[in-house]
Amino acid sequence: MLTMEYFIKPDAGTPQGSILSPMLANIFLHYVLDTWFETTVKSHVKGFCELVRYADDFVCVVRYAEDAKRIERALHNRFTKYSLELHPTKSRTFSFGRFERMNAKTQKRRANTFDFLGFTHYCGISRKGNFKVARKTSRKKYAAKCKELNTWLRIIRNSVRTKEWWKTLIAKLRGHFQYYGVSENYRSIARFYTYALRVVHKWMNRRSQKRKMNWERFNSYLEHYPLPKPRIVHSFYGSPVR
Repeated sequence: MLTMEYFIKPDAGTPQGSILSPMLANIFLHYVLDTWFETTVKSHVKGFCELVRYADDFVCVVRYAEDAKRIERALHNRFTKYSLELHPTKSRTFSFGRFERMNAKTQKRRANTFDFLGFTHYCGISRKGNFKVARKTSRKKYAAKCKELNTWLRIIRNSVRTKEWWKTLIAKLRGHFQYYGVSENYRSIARFYTYALRVVHKWMNRRSQKRKMNWERFNSYLEHYPLPKPRIVHSFYGSPVR
């Protein structure tokens, strides 16, 4: 057997998929964006402003619209200086906050929302009638997670014994609830749990044409080999809801 290895030296950037790429990007953006924002941007705005960044995704929160416009121009100039650019379709400036719902109603439009780290953030109202930032699993991320689970089950169902891949299924569901189980998002994770049961039942039935597992037998199977139930793991307003 002849084995050949290739070493490719890129002219710019870091290799796509490289383990080192996220670390280097994080170090680079800490200087280009985080430090610059703290030392320069905050001292040149009139009102409150804050930056929230994870890897190469970030949200800039400001109080005044004129500050937002100035920061957007400054970001373009800053990134251009270091051969970077803002994503043309994902980058936008919009209104959000305690007056957004009222303004949207007056202007006959939907209240603005934004996606960040797999969540859609929207303007919610607390039990006392005050503004709060509410969150739910974004449509795009929910669809991707459903497709990913369905594809995995289709491939794995005949590759190994059920008791083996069942352990992995438990870990997948637990991981999903650990990440997306935040306040206001119970409906989304419960919906994902229902979808998971449906596709698990479907693919278990397709293993063999001889023995079909109806829902009664499947529920009995779940009693002996339970799957993690959806629950709020991260509560922003009190103790977790279990």
